[in-house]
Amino acid sequence: MCNNEDRKLGIRHALRFKIAFIVVCVTLATLTFGLLISRSIIETFFRKQTKDDLVKAYKFCNQLFNEAAENGYSVNEIQDRLLFLYNDSENTTDMLVFIVDKNSFTIYYSVALDQQAANNIRNIIRSYDFEAIEKSKNGYIIESTTQDGFGVSSKNQDEFFDLIGVLDNGNIIIVRRPVERIARTYKYVVKLFGIVFSGLILIELVVVVLISAVFSKPIVKMAHQAKRMSQLDFDTKIEVKSKDEIGVLGNSMNELSEKLEKTISELKTANAKLESDIENRDRIDEMRKEFISHASHELKTPIALIQGYAEGLKDNVSDDPESMEFYCDVIIDEASKMNKLVMNMLDLSELEFGEDNISIQRFDITSLISEVVKASQIMIEQSEAEAVIFDEKAAENVWADEFMIEEVITNYLTNAIHYVRPGGMIRIFYEHPSDEKLRINVFNEGERIKDEDIDKLFIKFYKSDAARTREYGGSGIGLSIVEVIMKRHKNNYGVYNTEDGVVFYFELDRVL
Repeated sequence: MCNNEDRKLGIRHALRFKIAFIVVCVTLATLTFGLLISRSIIETFFRKQTKDDLVKAYKFCNQLFNEAAENGYSVNEIQDRLLFLYNDSENTTDMLVFIVDKNSFTIYYSVALDQQAANNIRNIIRSYDFEAIEKSKNGYIIESTTQDGFGVSSKNQDEFFDLIGVLDNGNIIIVRRPVERIARTYKYVVKLFGIVFSGLILIELVVVVLISAVFSKPIVKMAHQAKRMSQLDFDTKIEVKSKDEIGVLGNSMNELSEKLEKTISELKTANAKLESDIENRDRIDEMRKEFISHASHELKTPIALIQGYAEGLKDNVSDDPESMEFYCDVIIDEASKMNKLVMNMLDLSELEFGEDNISIQRFDITSLISEVVKASQIMIEQSEAEAVIFDEKAAENVWADEFMIEEVITNYLTNAIHYVRPGGMIRIFYEHPSDEKLRINVFNEGERIKDEDIDKLFIKFYKSDAARTREYGGSGIGLSIVEVIMKRHKNNYGVYNTEDGVVFYFELDRVL
């Protein structure tokens, strides 16, 4: 009858067996106490019953002699009736009855008497004050004796109850009954009592185990549910079928499970937000440090040049007008680079930390690229590029922030102009990764990017060729601006090598 939960808990720890053990112990204690109490009660009851039987025997004999007087029974007829009629009574079979005629001392008896026994009875009669007994309320007295004075008993009894009295006709009656019957009956009752209650205890044990199993089953389920709750598993619910205390407990545990699940979910959300805030704070702190480091590094060279050439002019290092003009040109050029660097850093900072004020609108990307190429014509002519080819003529309407996308195209085109090989070609062309997307590619013929550098190009201030970047005044921020803008648009961007050059690309949502 043990289930898996009982085996897990151990039989002696299972609730059903604890209940059964307690009930059986209480029952045994009650039974033991009952036996101790019943002993005195039963003994008192049987003693009273014995005395009542003696009185009944007295009344029976009194009625018998009254009938004998009315019907003229002879001595032998009275004796026969006393022997047979009285011995037929099941309650008096162990009694000794003796009736003595007060005048002739004739003895009527329920058992055979010898001469010695008859003389003993007569001696007993002579020792009592029968006149006082006759005048008593009942006409008899009942005494407890410990000796067999009659000499007619087949056994030596320890204790007797004797009724000695006077009948209505004046005859003396002695009725004796041994107390042994009381003890024997008591033993039988106790034995029967023990057998019956032993059987009842076994039945009770089985019933209690079965009933306690019914009541403990939902409790075991609740314990299992509580264990799952402790492991933060709130999927299962307790099936409540009753409205008693167990049902109330089940409902309470279900409510607790729901509230814990909700609370833990809120805590996880808050924790995730806190972790995100911490990560953002750490990221911002790292970016700040990185920004300060890179900015100071980028500004250090132009400041040093400006300071050096300005000091040279001040100290009249050269009186040659051409040299002085050269000094001034260097100062102006370096100041311009510093201004451009600061402006790019401000743009990048605004994009990274400013409000997400992106303005999505519909516009023709083909027209925009044509305008950017046209605006960069002077830079293209000053470069070593042979030509910038943009053969796309058909209008391509896209959804994006036109101002930001113009900056992306400008940065890609500027980067291509600076890195194209002498006499090389720059080409801008479209691809369609899907019906919903348009990919804009900017290709420049020239040296391929190293594999270890290709994944780092969009990192702020990173320069794959620092000397060449310095030569044209690059800061390593332009591609970082592209990355931030494309992330704002939630579209792809990147770079890859070809056989004869490098392609930078970005994607936009087409207007269908």
